[in-house]
Amino acid sequence: MGRPKKCRWVETEPGVTFFKPRGIPLRSLQQIVITVDELEAMRLADYLEMTQEEVAQRMQVSRPTVTRMLSRAHRAVAEALVHGKAICIQGGDYRVGQQCQSCGQWSVLGEEGEAAEGCACRDFEAKEDQPKPDQEV
Repeated sequence: MGRPKKCRWVETEPGVTFFKPRGIPLRSLQQIVITVDELEAMRLADYLEMTQEEVAQRMQVSRPTVTRMLSRAHRAVAEALVHGKAICIQGGDYRVGQQCQSCGQWSVLGEEGEAAEGCACRDFEAKEDQPKPDQEV
């Protein structure tokens, strides 16, 4: 029996959980599932252009785990695009929180988006959903 899965840290729940080809009703499409933690790995690595090592540190998992998550997510997106399937974002083994800029500790977010438990210094990173300055949009 293998080790239990380590919980992955995610900064936010996705705002959109379905993507589908235009003009085809969702009920008539096959669906591919991408987990929330796989989407977070793609956001950090592909959108924010972090290295896999940086993604691993941010999500508090090993680098090989990040490689496996990215591989599964990329394959799912490619399959959906090539075969015209819907993408459903759900599930996964994750916790929503923010990382403290000073000490690096993660804090679980409460319902109001404020840290419910975690480090005492409360110096959280700003959201990094913006492209890098030298990156074209």
